[in-house]
Amino acid sequence: MLPPSLWIEFRAVVAAARMRLRRLDPVLQIGLVIGLAEVYRLLRRLIPTDWPLAVANAQHVLHLERALHIAWEPGIQRAFLHVPELVKGMNWFYLSSHFVVTGVFFVWLYWRSREGFAIFRDGFLLGTAIALVIHWRYPTAPPRLAHMGIKDTVEMYSGVNIGEPHHERFSNPVAAVPSLHAGWAVALGAGLMLYARTWVGRILGVLYPAAVLLTIVVTGNHFVFDAVAGALVMAVGFAATAPVRVRFAEPAYATASAPRD
Repeated sequence: MLPPSLWIEFRAVVAAARMRLRRLDPVLQIGLVIGLAEVYRLLRRLIPTDWPLAVANAQHVLHLERALHIAWEPGIQRAFLHVPELVKGMNWFYLSSHFVVTGVFFVWLYWRSREGFAIFRDGFLLGTAIALVIHWRYPTAPPRLAHMGIKDTVEMYSGVNIGEPHHERFSNPVAAVPSLHAGWAVALGAGLMLYARTWVGRILGVLYPAAVLLTIVVTGNHFVFDAVAGALVMAVGFAATAPVRVRFAEPAYATASAPRD
């Protein structure tokens, strides 16, 4: 057994280490989320692009939507093409909001609720991993590249080519199913509804996912089915990580109460 003086010194060292970890926790936690998001982007770009299969799968999605009477993409896009300036704004929103808004949400949620942050961190990471596997095993072209009369509004109005055969500069363009634009937005909206303390935050929790869902269809980047699949994948991610969270608690320094407003 340690002498009292050494025991006191040991406890002081442990307390100092826990304090340092607590101070570093925001960097570690938010850095983990951002780092894994970047890993996802890199891995998605490394997936081989099988264009004939991707177009065939897109046609399968279209046939399924017609059978379900949800093939709304052409009509929705035609309605918005009458307002080109609005479509240009939606192009910008599509290109910039996905990672930026999600990153801001996680920073906000970390300070709002440590437990909420951990729940959403785990759910997002597993849901995204599942989506990546589906992108690999079921490559699907977006409507704008599926030979169904849908225009690529991002290139048409904003002059940005976000991916097509022989031009895959920004991302893997055959990762339409499931839509993580939709999945992340729906999950983010749920987070705002659960953790926002003002009615403005809760309204944003409804408006932001709705804006994303409309934008991905208007810009020709996703089918309606893709959005449903994205929401389902995220739901599976949250459901599958819940039992693990019950069994394995966060370390004490990571679960300290967030500061109050």
